[in-house]
Amino acid sequence: MGAIWTLVSLLAVWLLYGLIASLFVKGITSRDALPLLLSGMFGGAVGGQISTFMDIPDNIWWFSELIKFLLTIFSLYIISIYWSKRKSKS
Repeated sequence: MGAIWTLVSLLAVWLLYGLIASLFVKGITSRDALPLLLSGMFGGAVGGQISTFMDIPDNIWWFSELIKFLLTIFSLYIISIYWSKRKSKS
């Protein structure tokens, strides 16, 4: 049961990153769950790895979150280009 709640909390954080990033990217709404989750997953995972590699001290923890958020915005922008092309074909 603990593994399920860990997965639920990860999905919630990824979705939250994606929702906040959707405010900065045109063409993606809060109803497009797949791009939001994918961008949040990519931004959280890659941003976390970059933060770990940079060995950011605990007293500037917000810098790690900023890196994750910027990567989420960038990945959502890239996904939105693909998503708009996919929607226009339909």
